[in-house]
Amino acid sequence: MKTLALLNGDLLFENGDFKLDEGEKEVAQCIAISLGTNLKEWFLNEAAGLDFKRVLEKSTKDEARAEVMRVLSQEERISEINSVKINDANRIRVIVYSVTLIDGTVLNEEVVIDGAG
Repeated sequence: MKTLALLNGDLLFENGDFKLDEGEKEVAQCIAISLGTNLKEWFLNEAAGLDFKRVLEKSTKDEARAEVMRVLSQEERISEINSVKINDANRIRVIVYSVTLIDGTVLNEEVVIDGAG
């Protein structure tokens, strides 16, 4: 699948045209969007997104990790969640994850969640 490439939510251009992402980059971008969208924020699918309260506010590390795992498990192209680590400092969370896609590719990525936006 191909999608418009984004950087910090902004469209990217290449040679005067929209830049497209596909393959691993496209899947990583979809995951980043899912993790960066607050639960019930998208009116077309209120079940999509991360419950920021469970990740940014006072919750146990296990609760926050379970919430990230829930979001990752919604991506149909992931066959296995290898690891999830949440690093935190001053209400900013960095989610570091490793997943195996259904084609066998391993993605190792990180997403910054700050609740601003």
